[in-house]
Amino acid sequence: MQKMILIPSTFTSDEKNLIIRTYKIGLIARACVTFGITDIGIYYDPDPKFDSHGLGRFIVKVLKYINTPPYLRKIAFGRDDSLRYIGVIEPLKTPHHLNKIYSTRYKYAYVLSKRKSHLYVTDGDKKYKVKITSAYKVGERIVVIDIREKKIIDKKQIPYYFGFDVFYYNKGLPTLLNDLKRRGFCIIGTSKYGSIVSQTKIKCNKKIAIVFGSPYRGLREMLGEKYKDFFDFFINVVPDQKVETIRTEEAIFYTLSILHINSVI
Repeated sequence: MQKMILIPSTFTSDEKNLIIRTYKIGLIARACVTFGITDIGIYYDPDPKFDSHGLGRFIVKVLKYINTPPYLRKIAFGRDDSLRYIGVIEPLKTPHHLNKIYSTRYKYAYVLSKRKSHLYVTDGDKKYKVKITSAYKVGERIVVIDIREKKIIDKKQIPYYFGFDVFYYNKGLPTLLNDLKRRGFCIIGTSKYGSIVSQTKIKCNKKIAIVFGSPYRGLREMLGEKYKDFFDFFINVVPDQKVETIRTEEAIFYTLSILHINSVI
């Protein structure tokens, strides 16, 4: 199953401290790997008070770093001062990070060079010549390889969870949701204005996208009067909440937990 979450580029805009920003992004990573999320999308949330694009790209950088196995990070990222507080994030300890047990056949690798139908890559220890397949995205520097068959593979083809993909969508949320709908995704919106989740029968196919709002604007405010038209389900996972707002990172943990218990994801 392809399981995606979508969060706004302004996710960390309410925090000025880089340590806290880094930590909050780490919480997203931990939530996603706990529930086997395969894709994390950061959508552009225009806000004149912030550098929304800059905030979004930083989220992408941190998520890609933390998803990358420790054995490859120094090669793939080098020295980057913006990642100086990355140590505050708890380790993922997922199958693709526990390389001694799981990564005997499949590995994350860094692209060194490209030669027509092949790539030369390294896992930080050895170098490999691997065949380019449809799983390779042009320009991608971190790939997953099948050592036995010597080729690039899609991590979703691996028989156990092998981390998530991250992407940044700079055209805004409405365009992204319309695109996902055309691609056959079941789209679930989260909001205090949604239907109570315990009273909603959610049936989705094998492609699910779960959407969250920003610290300052919910999905209803972002999308306008016809906001519900963008979603297959629009749910409230904390009815009768006793706080004015639920933070995005909290909403992600609550929502994924409830959807997992109800066998939606």
